[in-house]
Amino acid sequence: MSTMNDVAQRAGVSLKTVSRVVNGEPNVSEQTRRKVDAAIAELDFRPNSVARNLRTGRIDLIGLALPYLSQPYFSSLAEEIMREAERHGLTVLIELTEGDAEAELALVREHGPHLGGLLMYPVGLSDAQALTVARTVPTVFISERAYDAHVDRVAMANREGVRALVGHMVSLGYTRIAALGADHTGRPERAAAHLRLDGYRDGLRDAGLPYLPELVLEVGTPHWNRQEGSAGMRRLIEGGIPFDAVVAFADALALGALHAVQEAGLRVPAEVAVAGFDDTDDARYAHPSLTSVAPGRAQIAREALALLNDRMNGTVDQEPGRLVVADFQLTVRESTLGGMAAWGGA
Repeated sequence: MSTMNDVAQRAGVSLKTVSRVVNGEPNVSEQTRRKVDAAIAELDFRPNSVARNLRTGRIDLIGLALPYLSQPYFSSLAEEIMREAERHGLTVLIELTEGDAEAELALVREHGPHLGGLLMYPVGLSDAQALTVARTVPTVFISERAYDAHVDRVAMANREGVRALVGHMVSLGYTRIAALGADHTGRPERAAAHLRLDGYRDGLRDAGLPYLPELVLEVGTPHWNRQEGSAGMRRLIEGGIPFDAVVAFADALALGALHAVQEAGLRVPAEVAVAGFDDTDDARYAHPSLTSVAPGRAQIAREALALLNDRMNGTVDQEPGRLVVADFQLTVRESTLGGMAAWGGA
């Protein structure tokens, strides 16, 4: 088993410097911190968290509150966060909230005193409740909703990603592009749907195409899943409304739409192009493989843990209210390009 001395020798630094990096202390240059982190990874060094907690008073158990794990985006996000947390010497307790505000608050009441920090994807929390959570335990929200309360938040580029997706469709000659997964209720907890619909409008506007309400499809529940995607696409097909492409606001919706389109005897992408958002593993192995927006899950995990570490270590002077928006990448595959995806996509 590797020791801190082994790490110091491998990185070419003092034992005290390794200790500072392991404990998340300031006054270590970024270059030195990277060298120590690299040595820790190479040697698979695992700090003794119990001893460190006694010494520093810091609790190295953090909570990760997610609404569901049944949706591929959340399960893959959890994996990224756990991987990044391990790099910081943190243990993760995963709790599911089903998107219920009371469950989100109960988690903080019951586990808050035992947690060093909390990462939460809130769904039901109001601004006041979000502030209460952040004041109870060091918290970073992974959320598309912009809270008025001063809380730290990491988000994805929802609007920009869908705008790029529509632009990609237009560049290939598609002009009657349906949107699948919209929400017109204005509910704050549906912020991702609202932002992605805004991106859809932006993309049409960029191309000089009209916004046609009959091509904008809501789904029956706030849960973006394959069943809802398939049902929404069937309604569009059976309604006889002409369309030549579908931008789904989640891969799960897109996969359901893909099934319904093929079931109706339409060829993808020769007659209908289909694309999604999240770039899950299922998108890669769909038939045809699915064009999708990758929202930067690894970056979201990295930035969220960095912000949380600041709060846990007390090394940030800035008040809560920091916002980081992750980069996105448009991954082009067969569902929009056909066989050409082998040349231009992943």
